[in-house]
Amino acid sequence: MERYSWNRQFAALLAVQLLVSTAHGMFTPLLPGFLQESGAVSGGRLPIWSGLIFSSNFIAMMLAMPLLGRFGDRYGRKPVMLWSGFGMAVVTALMSLAHEPWLLTALRFVQGCFTGILPFAMVLVLIGAAERKVGVSAGTMQTMGETGSLLGPLAGSLLLTLLPAREAFPAMSLCIALAAVCVALFVKEAPLAQPADAAAKTSFKQDWVVLWRCKPLPSLLLSALCVNFSLVGMQPVLPYYVAESTYRFAWLSEEWQLGITLSVTSLAVILFSPLLGRAADRIGPLPLLKLSTAAAACLCAVQAFTHLYPIILACRFLLGLCIAGMMPNIQAQVRRLVQPGMESRTYAAVNSWMFFGSLAGPLLGGAITAWFGTSGWFAAAGLMFAISFWQALRIAASARAAGAASQEAGSAAASAASA
Repeated sequence: MERYSWNRQFAALLAVQLLVSTAHGMFTPLLPGFLQESGAVSGGRLPIWSGLIFSSNFIAMMLAMPLLGRFGDRYGRKPVMLWSGFGMAVVTALMSLAHEPWLLTALRFVQGCFTGILPFAMVLVLIGAAERKVGVSAGTMQTMGETGSLLGPLAGSLLLTLLPAREAFPAMSLCIALAAVCVALFVKEAPLAQPADAAAKTSFKQDWVVLWRCKPLPSLLLSALCVNFSLVGMQPVLPYYVAESTYRFAWLSEEWQLGITLSVTSLAVILFSPLLGRAADRIGPLPLLKLSTAAAACLCAVQAFTHLYPIILACRFLLGLCIAGMMPNIQAQVRRLVQPGMESRTYAAVNSWMFFGSLAGPLLGGAITAWFGTSGWFAAAGLMFAISFWQALRIAASARAAGAASQEAGSAAASAASA
């Protein structure tokens, strides 16, 4: 792809990332407002319903992603993105008709079936970027995604001051529809790496066996699961965590303080993702992954023991710095392992594990918060980050062992040749 056409394509994909992430970010402050307006749940059941509603979306995503990966390798990524974008826009608009928590849960599940637009936008970036710019390209995509995550909660909080929560859902739908139009008009896809019927010759089981034997992909999958478990699981917990906090700013309403708490992490990601992406291109993604996961575990430990709002804000900002060093570097390492013709299926597997973490995080997060309070949740999130750090150590050890074996084989071959 020529430089100009790639730059134009990259700009279009950045716009898609911004619009869809903004729509997703708007949902977080709208959900507590919806539950309060419905009057169907109260007290200790609020965190549990929040977790169920968040998780229903990711159940469908986890199940649909492997199928979409096969479609992407067989028919192309752009058709999947269009189907996902317009389908998601329609379902999101229908959420304005929901009057009960169970109905919103069902619509979130259906929405998750149209999940391909953001994952395949990242696939097109990772396989289209030059090798020396994979890290900075992934970091820039994350910056745009987090810009949407920054604007989304603020926009959702603003809409709550003007409209009932249900009437704000069409604004989310509009953002997603604009993203789908952007894909239709500006995104072009290079020819597939294999004929369309080649992707259909293997079964799901055969694809999975091939991917699982591709070391260290299993460790990267588990690391992605743990990271998403903690990050997404925090979203439904944070409104209650902020409500319990002390020394809050009296000159800000509770809705705006929640919006700021949700957005300050995204602000840090926006500031540091391109910088850390360039660092990853220079020193490799693995050192940054180890440092980021270890620091995130420590920050969760701090939040488990404090309810001071200024400290919470500081931890949330520093967590954004850690996020900037996590997911782009996991994706960059996966790119090095992708086999030609299996790009969509490989990243579909990564996204399925990410979605499983996104499913388990809110679901268990709501239950843990209901039983052990927010301190118990942050202890659990810290443990998951620690597991991700352990996987990064295993990947590093495996790389050192492979390097040593290669060096020994080279020395043996040289000795044999000299003899």
